Amino acid sequence: MSAEARPSLVINAAVMATVSTVLPGFLIGAMSVQVSAEMGVSEGVYGWGLGSFFGAAMVGSIMLGRLAQRIGPLNQMTLALGVSIAVQLALAASARSFLAVIGFLVLAGLANAANQTSVNLALAQAQLPRLGLAVSIKQSGLPTATLLAGFAVPSLALTVGWRWAYVAGAAFALMSLVLVRAAVGSSVFRTPARVAEPESSSRDLFLGAVVGAFLAFSAGSLVAWGVGSGVDAGLGPGTAGLFLSVGAATGITMRVVSGWLSDTMRVKPFRAGGITALVGSIGMAGLALRSPATHVAAMLLSFGCGWIWPVFTNYGIVRANPRAAGSATGITQMGVYVGVFVGPLVTGWLIEHSGYPAMWLVVAASSVAGAAVSIRVADRF
Repeated sequence: MSAEARPSLVINAAVMATVSTVLPGFLIGAMSVQVSAEMGVSEGVYGWGLGSFFGAAMVGSIMLGRLAQRIGPLNQMTLALGVSIAVQLALAASARSFLAVIGFLVLAGLANAANQTSVNLALAQAQLPRLGLAVSIKQSGLPTATLLAGFAVPSLALTVGWRWAYVAGAAFALMSLVLVRAAVGSSVFRTPARVAEPESSSRDLFLGAVVGAFLAFSAGSLVAWGVGSGVDAGLGPGTAGLFLSVGAATGITMRVVSGWLSDTMRVKPFRAGGITALVGSIGMAGLALRSPATHVAAMLLSFGCGWIWPVFTNYGIVRANPRAAGSATGITQMGVYVGVFVGPLVTGWLIEHSGYPAMWLVVAASSVAGAAVSIRVADRF
């Protein structure tokens, strides 16, 4: 394989793998109306299903980040994708209770944590000429998964049933696995990384994790309850799912544009992330207003600005820790997983007891808090 082909190969494999392992968690959020109806659970109980995926990722993130440093990105990505394929097929075929759904999502969450840290390490090792752009394209995998999850509602959940969405997810993960294995000719995937400690201090990485926790609490809520909130605001289930996809597409576009700018901009990555999160919080607060038109506009603003921050924060961490990106992002990603684990539990309880308006105001407040911390620690990355 030519050296010129390596950057695009690495980035394509990174995006496909990222989408594949995070998709199971986003599907359970997008199809909340259909799954909760079949399983007979309330929003509060359903929040545990949403949280289980990211809770498992939270527990395993640091350990799996260190494992990626030892066995190399290719080996860990292969293992993670294989587990994700098996779990999604098993969930679709055999989950007959909500407890079983939670069990499968726990396994899928561990696979996701293993994959995310190994992908970050692969990008850091690749010595890409535009690291910021590469990270942004990789991070666009998350809203891409949201787009696919939203599209799965009208195309699969409302036609052949929600279980087929997981069959489709497994097929997508299989294609990703083939692409990742094809990248074995690239030395970035073939050679295990030398075990190294992060260049950033533990305190700085912890603060990065705090930023991730607050902002992921808010961003995760958009995915978890975007469809349900849209239905409550007066949209049909299919329309709400489609607008979740439109919001995600907006997020993808903004992430790639932000990554393109991040390589040359003078603003510190964490400061840029904090500023965009502040703007996104306005959209999240706007979701508290109960009308179809307002919901659509607020979703676009929330996704367009409230989902850009991972590009800047991950770029800052990877750039500051090139030798130990797996270990470093394992720590900061733990904060992200804390946010998306706690988020559905808290927001599900709020919806059940106080309704969607109160929930969205809390989500907006969390985004403001995360933005404030991000701006404060910007000079450390």
